[in-house]
Amino acid sequence: MGKSDGKVNPFRLTREEAGIAKKIRANVSCQVDKKTNVISITVTDQDPLIAATLADTVKQHLQVNITNYRTKKARVDLKYMESLFAEARKQYDKARQTYASYSDAHQDMVLQSYKLKEADLENDMQLKYNIYQQVMEQLQLSKAKVQERTPAFTVIQSASVPIKHSNRPKIVTLIIWMTLGVIVRSIILVWKNRKKIINLD
Repeated sequence: MGKSDGKVNPFRLTREEAGIAKKIRANVSCQVDKKTNVISITVTDQDPLIAATLADTVKQHLQVNITNYRTKKARVDLKYMESLFAEARKQYDKARQTYASYSDAHQDMVLQSYKLKEADLENDMQLKYNIYQQVMEQLQLSKAKVQERTPAFTVIQSASVPIKHSNRPKIVTLIIWMTLGVIVRSIILVWKNRKKIINLD
């Protein structure tokens, strides 16, 4: 997949994308309390808005992935039952139409062979109807199982943009880096001019 469309291919990240993903992973913490099943998501970032947005995004993806994991087998079974239901309905409709057409075409016939044929078609229609009813019940059970397996999520505290920094403010970080820059620059200048400094002494 090309990068011209602006999409990220998670299977093949670029060096830059891998670096960003690594930083995001380092800033996101997820803890699960096994006793209460409470999941705590913590996101740390210099920008409060990014931290809140990322926390909300992680929460949404976590809900989707947990739901998919818990309901995967039930959804596969439901899909299979839906295909069986469609086939059973098709077979029943076909048998009913065949029986109705034959009855209409031979309603004045008194020959035993016609009556036997009509009885066979009626029995076949009834059999198809019974199968259709059974499959429909199984389909309803499969739908109920998917619903039963779907976990219910309750958000105890929504992600919000913090008013106050919980970690070091940007200005402090900037001052630290500027100070380090001045120190490093001074050391480099002293090292380059060490002979002149020694001669002056």
